[in-house]
Amino acid sequence: MKISHRSLLFIIVLGLFVSTANAAQSDLPPTRGIVVNLVEWDGGELPAVYERTDQLPFTREDLLQLVQSDFKPDQIAQMVSERRYAGDASAEGLIALKQAGLESVVIQAISKHALAPNQSLNLTIYLTFDGHSQTARHRFLYVIIPDGEIQRVFTADLNTVLAGQWKRDTLIDATDPLLPRKIRRVTFSGTIPLKTHGSKTVRIFTSSRPGIHQIDEIPAIDLSRVQTYQMDYPVSSPIQDCRAYIRYKQDVVLPDKWHMIDTRMECEWR
Repeated sequence: MKISHRSLLFIIVLGLFVSTANAAQSDLPPTRGIVVNLVEWDGGELPAVYERTDQLPFTREDLLQLVQSDFKPDQIAQMVSERRYAGDASAEGLIALKQAGLESVVIQAISKHALAPNQSLNLTIYLTFDGHSQTARHRFLYVIIPDGEIQRVFTADLNTVLAGQWKRDTLIDATDPLLPRKIRRVTFSGTIPLKTHGSKTVRIFTSSRPGIHQIDEIPAIDLSRVQTYQMDYPVSSPIQDCRAYIRYKQDVVLPDKWHMIDTRMECEWR
């Protein structure tokens, strides 16, 4: 899994910090222009729960199955008008559908009733901390999502997260029969622009180095700790929700050393 786009750099640095009343100053830059700090996501609305029904929009594969099952073109066109179409309805996409065997009346219905192309993504980040220290030796979290020739870089100062109080800041009961224990979870949610579609490799890692703006700047010492996830970003879809779960555990000997023991990323499109 590799990302080859490097010719243009667009950075959204989402640095975690709080007001002077809540926490110490972060080393990350303040909000300006295209730089956005994740504090602006604090208390942001979580994506709405999508109400699933048996009438999801048609996909390209759905329509080809209907054609192969001898549905009449007028029938398929009527169903598209009722349920809509989730797929590529650009000129190139319509040409491909025609070449695949769809009749003109169906293609016209697709052109009229297709969902709008995906241009943004709802991203929710769940940070879980198993420990009590408010400082981290490797204090900068990074999530890098490619967007064509752009690399969108999200970063969080863990020192600020650990020392701050957040609107979605909860304790999870992880008590076992021998040891009472609480685990802290901090949640941030926001909407990000994401213009290009297709397969993307998402990278998640922690570093002691601030200000990493592209993949090539990841220190060699951190490369072995980079977690990668493949995301297939559709041209259009009823929903565009992704969730990143990142779990840290405090070292038993060094209180300022947090181990990223687990990461997980999942996306939902239908």
